[in-house]
Amino acid sequence: MTWTVKRRVGAMLLGVIVATAPAAAAPETGREGKTAGAVSQTSGSTQATGAGEDGDPQVTTATYQDWLVRCVAPPSKAKLCEATQTIQVQGQSGQPGGPIAVLALGRLAADAPLRVAVQLPAGVWLPAGAKLQVSEKAKPAGLEFKRCLQGCFAEVEADRELELSLRTASGNGSLTFEDGTRRAVSVPISFRGFAAALDAALKGR
Repeated sequence: MTWTVKRRVGAMLLGVIVATAPAAAAPETGREGKTAGAVSQTSGSTQATGAGEDGDPQVTTATYQDWLVRCVAPPSKAKLCEATQTIQVQGQSGQPGGPIAVLALGRLAADAPLRVAVQLPAGVWLPAGAKLQVSEKAKPAGLEFKRCLQGCFAEVEADRELELSLRTASGNGSLTFEDGTRRAVSVPISFRGFAAALDAALKGR
């Protein structure tokens, strides 16, 4: 099975977990398999800004190779920024399918710890949690499922060891979980451009 790394603008994943609101687009269900390696998109460094009508949040985005940094500044509220990556299944025709996983990292406040959040399809095996591995030799970080809405959301507060391993990651990692039949699913995570994206997300506050 082939996976595609996407920089897709969607709902703020960290904000979704905090507010317990549905994401804008849920990952497809029914995708199974175990794989290694990623198919990366062409890198980009463009930046887009957008603002709606009076009272609407101001949204800014920027790309850092395989990562998207998105900041949302609601009126009279603190700005929330996150570095995010979406993994999609590539269809038989070569066209991207639906997203299977969305990964986001950031802080909910300037003095808050770094958080790692992931959105996975509804129907996953919740007791197994999810595991993020930044490289083949790195120690996996366990993410605990918190709730399921249109998708299932897992998160972990990054300790010093995990934050250091994330900041120094530059190649391919993986995100693993179990589907509803308890079969292992492993999706690749590309860390190309991640350090710069995380720095931008944290400074964006």
